[in-house]
Amino acid sequence: MSELELGDGGQQGNSGRPGRVWRACLECRKKKSKCDGNDVCKPCRNRNRACIYPESNDNASTSRQFLATLDERFQKVETLCQHMEKMMAKFDEVIGSLESLKHQVPNASVHVSQSMHKETANEPDLGDTMSSNGAQVALIKDGQVDEGEEFEDGNEETDDETSINIQDHVMTRDSYGKLRYVGGTGTMVLIEALKTLSPEAGMGNTPPTPVDLRHRETNTSILELPFFDRGRTWPPLPFLPKAEQLIRPPRYVSDLLVNLYFDHLHFSMPVIYKPHFMQRYNVLINDRSGKTLDPGFLSVFFAVCACASGLLPREPGNPGMFTGLQYYESALLLYYKSTGEGSIEQVQCLALLSMCTAGWNTLTQSWKFAGQAVRAAQDLGLHRSPERGTGETLKEELCRRVWWSVYGLDRLLSICLGRPMGVEDSDCNCEIPLDLDDDELELYCKEQPDLRIKPATPSQLAGFIAFSKLCQISGKVIRAVNPLRWQKGRRRSTTSRLSGKEKLFESLDAELFEWLNTVPDSIRFSANSVNYDSPHLTMCVILYIVHAACVINLHRPLIPDLNRVSFSSKHPSFLQCVSAARSCIGVAELIQARVPPSHHLAFCTHYLALSGVLILRLSSLTHEDATRDVEACIHHLTELENVWVGARRNRLIIEELLKQSKISTSIWDMGEIGTDEMGEYILGEEGMGIDLRGFDFG
Repeated sequence: MSELELGDGGQQGNSGRPGRVWRACLECRKKKSKCDGNDVCKPCRNRNRACIYPESNDNASTSRQFLATLDERFQKVETLCQHMEKMMAKFDEVIGSLESLKHQVPNASVHVSQSMHKETANEPDLGDTMSSNGAQVALIKDGQVDEGEEFEDGNEETDDETSINIQDHVMTRDSYGKLRYVGGTGTMVLIEALKTLSPEAGMGNTPPTPVDLRHRETNTSILELPFFDRGRTWPPLPFLPKAEQLIRPPRYVSDLLVNLYFDHLHFSMPVIYKPHFMQRYNVLINDRSGKTLDPGFLSVFFAVCACASGLLPREPGNPGMFTGLQYYESALLLYYKSTGEGSIEQVQCLALLSMCTAGWNTLTQSWKFAGQAVRAAQDLGLHRSPERGTGETLKEELCRRVWWSVYGLDRLLSICLGRPMGVEDSDCNCEIPLDLDDDELELYCKEQPDLRIKPATPSQLAGFIAFSKLCQISGKVIRAVNPLRWQKGRRRSTTSRLSGKEKLFESLDAELFEWLNTVPDSIRFSANSVNYDSPHLTMCVILYIVHAACVINLHRPLIPDLNRVSFSSKHPSFLQCVSAARSCIGVAELIQARVPPSHHLAFCTHYLALSGVLILRLSSLTHEDATRDVEACIHHLTELENVWVGARRNRLIIEELLKQSKISTSIWDMGEIGTDEMGEYILGEEGMGIDLRGFDFG
């Protein structure tokens, strides 16, 4: 028995003989039985009784108690002081070595815990499959830390000629035993200190004594990062229903909605992996009792049903606002039920709810969900490279698909609303996913790396991969045209500022041109294909409009002066904007037939309307008749009213602007294309004739 395990009543001296019992509980006194004096004595513990000791006014008894425990208490304090002295010495060594770490690669980092949950073949668990991605450090049981490989980030730009590879983040277990991402210089100082205190790191060259080993065994539970308290989880939220209390759709309805989702939405945002989803879906659908329900997967299932409900046929003239609301509510309740947890199902649920609400033309709520999905993904470390050289290619690939799905979702909605983006590219180094279909991915990953052969033809995800790369460029464009970026550089001379701006814009224009040349021919020329229902055609329309939006946002600020007609109309950026706007209108006839209700439809409709406004504005400079293009834009928006309610509002705006352009030649200055600028114009004096009832510019 160690000195830390002794009771308070029956003490043990240095000779090993039991000391005198100086107190007895009330129950033992009543029964006149022998009491051992511990906090909960043995007779009370055996009979499951309350063990209560009476208060004593006997000074002699108090003195005997104090003397009996003084020696043991002194030994505890002495052992604790020795341990703290060793900790402070090691901590001083870590602080002193920080300066040298700046000039050398660290020779030790930490592996992911080998006790991670493993995916089974019969019932794959996406939460455990992907919660461990990108991990460089995992603090596991008893505060121990395993050593492992280092993290290499080749995307970071440094001022030095050679980049310094320094570990900058860790994956630590939370209160639920799941891995969570934390990083930063301060955290890494703490991690280095914990590594020196772990049993693997040792306390020096001298072998530890048995007393040291007993002390470590007793106190290693405290050697953990302070961000999570092991075992302390969120209490159940009583006002939220349990998973088994939520009403699930009948089998024939759920089968229809799931098939609709994978046929029309999945290839544009592959946030879930179809083989794993279908296996868990079959388990869910065959268990009507609800005894084996997984609340996380059930939330994803309800979110899938909510998204697919927008694809059901509607009556003409009825856009079907808030279709699938009951499934949306169930998914949201289950998400809130998981408060405090961190899982891949949370990321998937939030991303799908964002897609669903965008299809309802509630873009502000969709943008909020997208931001939450980004934060939930970063909480799991999905924004960092999942490649660890462990051979788990399938898990790594699923991590990439989830991350780039929420990345594109947030990027598109932020550009559409003109709001800050939730992802900073310099913080991420997750690779682009492989160009493989879901049914090919698992077989490909099982092959040895030198025996893997990619299919000769592009997969259904080829459009999504091209879209992800375009989203990266679009973020650079938005940051380049941000006025705050150039206001911060006012101290520099005007000449150097303009020169740097022109070089940046030229490089972005070249990057857009290079991206266009890398788009697979199966997508670029999909409109000429016999298979009109091909996913490549849908992604072709989306990519076409997103690319045109990037061109408009990049070149519109470069037009020098709209009041100087002779100069502005001949400027190359003027022609680029007009050409991109007419391209949007030209491809608009395919939007209704090919783009499903989602964030993609919201973005395409938004930039179709902005193209009409832009052509109408720029044509006033050259006195050209743009009526044909504008009326075509109005015609396409009228057709889109059956699938997206926001199209009607855009149509009314352009119709009013067209009327005013025929009776007025007043010039109004328009900044960066976006919803806020359009709203400012309409709310101003020039837009007094427009009916604003029911308009939602969010």
